[in-house]
Amino acid sequence: MKSLLDETKYALSGKFVLAILIAPLIVAALFGYMFKNGQINEAPMAVVDEDNSLYSQQFIDKVNASQYLNVVDVFHEAIPPEKLMANEKYMVVMYLPRGMEQYRFQGKQINIGLLIDNSMPSAIGNIRSGMQELITIENTTLSVGKLKVMGLGDDAAMGIASPLSLQQRLLFNPTSDFIGFMVIGFVNVVALGITAIAGASIVPRLRVEGRLEEALRSPIGLWSRVLPYAVISCISLMLAFGLLKQLGGLRFVGNPLEFLVPLLLYTLTVTLMGMVVGWTAADPSKVALRTYAIVYPSFMLSGVQVATIIFPGPIQAVSNMLPLTWLFKFIRGIGYRGGALEYFARELGVFIVMIGVMSLAVGLLTMWETRRVKVNSTVGEVAA
Repeated sequence: MKSLLDETKYALSGKFVLAILIAPLIVAALFGYMFKNGQINEAPMAVVDEDNSLYSQQFIDKVNASQYLNVVDVFHEAIPPEKLMANEKYMVVMYLPRGMEQYRFQGKQINIGLLIDNSMPSAIGNIRSGMQELITIENTTLSVGKLKVMGLGDDAAMGIASPLSLQQRLLFNPTSDFIGFMVIGFVNVVALGITAIAGASIVPRLRVEGRLEEALRSPIGLWSRVLPYAVISCISLMLAFGLLKQLGGLRFVGNPLEFLVPLLLYTLTVTLMGMVVGWTAADPSKVALRTYAIVYPSFMLSGVQVATIIFPGPIQAVSNMLPLTWLFKFIRGIGYRGGALEYFARELGVFIVMIGVMSLAVGLLTMWETRRVKVNSTVGEVAA
């Protein structure tokens, strides 16, 4: 009994009560807000309307009215879906055939093509069901209208052949393989943690070794210390992707040399971010906990498990600040869809901006650390 009372007193006097009461509430509120939608609404869609008729435009308007789809752009010439979907501007591409309106009046079957990006399988369920529901309603409407013209009742509608036929294809991961999103996600999260810790340990290690003051004299030299970790991490990830392709059947159809460019920019961004996060740590053993601020949000918000489009706007904004979110765009865009590097100027620009911001932060921290060292030296000289 004495041991029980002693431990109870310790538990009540420490931080356990505060942590156990507040942490679950924060997590519940955060996750509740993140997943409040429960489904993807307004998935971005491109329409290739080769008919460009009044009926095709009316049909596009009906698709756009669906809560699950948002028609972003309409094209009137054939465009390969790989090109449209490369940088994830669209999740779905719908093809309306030439002669669509004419086939409608002739009572001929109209084949509508629906190509869906399945690189994130959890994102497409409502898209498929929403389109199928729309096709069913349209067919019923056309059938009833035709019967009324013929002078028949609504009960005979089921006897008329449906003029609209939806031809669906799942692109880039037709079998919904876990390798392409879940396994590759865990691999990258593990590599992210190791790389971030390596970058975060640089300055604390120099401080413990007594070499930080010397390193501060060359800010560019201090900045360049992240390069070996970035290059080694880049090589490691490429080897991991190659192993998954050979042993796990990972779909990677892009140009590996082109993929190296964003991959190296990503690892450089992560190492610089780690350096900034771990700068003020007293020694390298203290930096691991700090890197959780990079790893945990990346695991939850970068698209490892669910498509980021499901999140509310503010959460998507936070997601776009994470390097791993943009790496996954390149993995899916170049690796799975085979997109050329020239399609990703905006995404490459994001990495360059991140590197610039982190480099600026390193420069400001270098100035702060230099000033602090000088103050400490002056105080020491006065005390002596």
